[in-house]
Amino acid sequence: MGNTPLSPMQIQALNSIRSKRFHCQGGAVYALLNIKARNNLLPLIVSFQTISDYLDNLCDRVSWEELSMPEEKGKDCFMEKSFRHLHLSMRDSLMPDKILEGDYYRYYPLKDDKGYLQALVTKNRQIVSELPSYLKVKDNVLFLTDLYTDLQSYKHLSLTFRQQYLEDWFFLYQKDYPFLLWNEFAAAAGSTLGTFALLALSSQKEVKQKEIEEVLNCYFPWICGLHILLDYFIDQAEDRREGDLNFIFYYENEEQCYERLIFFVRNALERTENLVNSVFHRTVVKGLLALYLSDPKIKDQKLDDFAYSLLHATGEKDTFNMYRICRLLRQSGIL
Repeated sequence: MGNTPLSPMQIQALNSIRSKRFHCQGGAVYALLNIKARNNLLPLIVSFQTISDYLDNLCDRVSWEELSMPEEKGKDCFMEKSFRHLHLSMRDSLMPDKILEGDYYRYYPLKDDKGYLQALVTKNRQIVSELPSYLKVKDNVLFLTDLYTDLQSYKHLSLTFRQQYLEDWFFLYQKDYPFLLWNEFAAAAGSTLGTFALLALSSQKEVKQKEIEEVLNCYFPWICGLHILLDYFIDQAEDRREGDLNFIFYYENEEQCYERLIFFVRNALERTENLVNSVFHRTVVKGLLALYLSDPKIKDQKLDDFAYSLLHATGEKDTFNMYRICRLLRQSGIL
């Protein structure tokens, strides 16, 4: 690039890669479900996750203060429209036969990304079109992507109305997920792990519909919900300090938080028993616990006892082995 200054969009693209690289590294483990297809799965997972992280930065980092809207709800409506249009790129990236939107920044204050987002979408579409069983998982993958878009479009809105938007959104799905609280449904919608599991499944030539449904029902809401709730669990102090949304804050107390996280752990593990490659998916559940609960933020917030109880909830010794390995990797600077 020489001495040419970076545009704000390029800065956000680089920032998302630097600060969220571990999301791509974590997602990449799903390529292990079909080693023969790794040359497709790895770039597909990395590309899709990169779109997700980049858009999250765009929703989170831009200042909307200069918008001259007469009321907060008016600004919220414009912002939601902008966020939804940005996230059409995620849907387009999973629909290789669809005519591309073309201008994902139509309602966004900043415009010039030098073709970055379009290139990611195009790469995704090319790979998706080569997956032998993609048409079988397509509707489920789009379902998860649409939920992710809804979440992103609501969670970045004004503090005054954000919770109400999210609760109203959950009301539309509550009859299908009566065992969830609104904050848990929202958390589950924020994970891309279910999408990666389904994409890995679609890389196989022979896939049964029952297998697809079992993967979807295991990941959403259980593994996906556990994933994001753990992410928020370790960020409580930081989010409280910054005034950021955190789905853990909506539990009535620490006891309820513990009971609900245990509920997710046990349901996630139970559902994995029905899956082909059950050991892999169980390892994902235990790996999430080991990864997040080994974070130094746990000790800093004096959440050690809580964390050990969650690790014990799996009832399996290898969970603690993974936890110890994660701690060693953190001490060595690898994690």
